[in-house]
Amino acid sequence: MAKPRIFVSSTYYDLKHIRNSLEAFIDAMGYESVLYEEGDIPFHHDSPLDVSCYEEIKSCHILVLIIGGRYGSPASEADLGSGLEFYNSVTKKEYETARKNDIPIYVFIEKNVHSEYHTFKKNRKNESIEYAHVDNVNIFKLIDDIYTQNRNNLIRDFEKFDDLSTWLKDQWAGLFADLLSEKKRDKDLEDLSVQVAGLKDLSSVLKNYTESIMEKLQPKNFEQIITSSNKVLKSRYMKLFENHEMIKYCLDRSPKGMGIVELYEAFESSNSVKEFLKLAGFDADFVEEMSKLERAHHNFEELKREIA
Repeated sequence: MAKPRIFVSSTYYDLKHIRNSLEAFIDAMGYESVLYEEGDIPFHHDSPLDVSCYEEIKSCHILVLIIGGRYGSPASEADLGSGLEFYNSVTKKEYETARKNDIPIYVFIEKNVHSEYHTFKKNRKNESIEYAHVDNVNIFKLIDDIYTQNRNNLIRDFEKFDDLSTWLKDQWAGLFADLLSEKKRDKDLEDLSVQVAGLKDLSSVLKNYTESIMEKLQPKNFEQIITSSNKVLKSRYMKLFENHEMIKYCLDRSPKGMGIVELYEAFESSNSVKEFLKLAGFDADFVEEMSKLERAHHNFEELKREIA
């Protein structure tokens, strides 16, 4: 059974006890912890060790970032030409990799370090200040970077491991609850789709019934009224059709001379994606490519329900 993979990112020696406790906590939760010191990362002989860490993060579901008083070793790609005070650390690079790949990140900062960060914010231009709890002001710049993000930047300070475990347990329980709610929403939408389809059938019956009544009550201008009504309906359907993501995609790649009207007529006359694209005159390669996409079939059926 697949388990959520959780990467633990931090400097090692100063936070070794926290890492050990966090590994035990994650495993006890039934998840898979990923820590480089435990041999959880397959290192590749043809690239620097830290690059293997970044690659492993891409296959993880969550990253837990712990920030203490040490900034950490330089990343292999770090430019040290400007001096050690400006380099990019492995821990920072791990965080950036998770953010770039939109992996959920939970950030914990030692309470003393977090307090000194607020002092740093008020004294950015004062380079003579010596901080008691950090070895490099780049730690504060990393925290700056995290706070400036408009999403995926949950931050908590901590004094002891229980501060981490209690909060993570609540957060991960919330994620599970959200997943269950999303499943229920999907089911509700599926039920709603069936109801809408039923309403469309009813609407078709009522339309035919109304037309038969109108034909008897207003035989002279009956056809004109029906034609006008059908034009309004078609115009509405054409707008829905033209604004659909699949139709926009197809229209950008449509054969020369094929416009939205011709595309709509081909859609109306077809019962599948493949038939639709063939009728529209697309080349065989494009037809085969689209026919293999599950999303294309889903979009076709969805659009049929909307404008049928």
